[in-house]
Amino acid sequence: MATQRLQQRRLSRLRRDYLTYRALWAALGSAVQAALAGRSGAGLVVVDVGCGERPYADLFGAAWCIGLDRSLDGARPDILADASRLPLATGCADIVLCTQVVEHVPDPAALVAECARLLRPGGQLVLSGPFWWPMHEEPHDYLRFTRHGLALLLGEAGLRVQAIEPDCGAMTAAVVALIEALPRRAAPLIPLLNLVAPLLQAGSSDRRSTLNWVARAMLPPPGGPGPGPDHHGR
Repeated sequence: MATQRLQQRRLSRLRRDYLTYRALWAALGSAVQAALAGRSGAGLVVVDVGCGERPYADLFGAAWCIGLDRSLDGARPDILADASRLPLATGCADIVLCTQVVEHVPDPAALVAECARLLRPGGQLVLSGPFWWPMHEEPHDYLRFTRHGLALLLGEAGLRVQAIEPDCGAMTAAVVALIEALPRRAAPLIPLLNLVAPLLQAGSSDRRSTLNWVARAMLPPPGGPGPGPDHHGR
């Protein structure tokens, strides 16, 4: 499945991707706010790994945002780089953002380790990856992740998990799966399904199935507690 890379955050109930982005953007926004911890962003350095068209830069206020991507195809990076070998100095970033990239690299552990390397002590990584989503950007679509899989990657990179949250629940994921399966001639049903899905989700507490997980993890300061045994991020 070919996927056009996101250029700007704009929701429309007429679109197939309405529920997907409605869920992901809210979860990412909350994670970034927590990572900023009330700061305006002024004086902070943010590295966006797999930046694409940089649709999340505004979330960081006045921070200096450095974008990296593997090519100029659907992207506006400052630096062209392989995500598993980032050409930036160790400890250069206050926040690293890496959203919907981890499934596209053959070695996700190397990616997460590089993101962790860029962080200053006390710095935070905001990372998202899919639990359920159709094949996309083929052939470079390799993995899907559980909460525990992401926690393992983060812990092995020396990061302390702050939170790992689903961006939606099972009802939303089920409706998105239905929308993705609809033939083109059934497109008039999409606005109705987009309207009904939040109502169905409000009546369900099942969040074991989700579209994506959004994780936030910190590089512990020297002498501080390490990743620890509990990586569940609950």
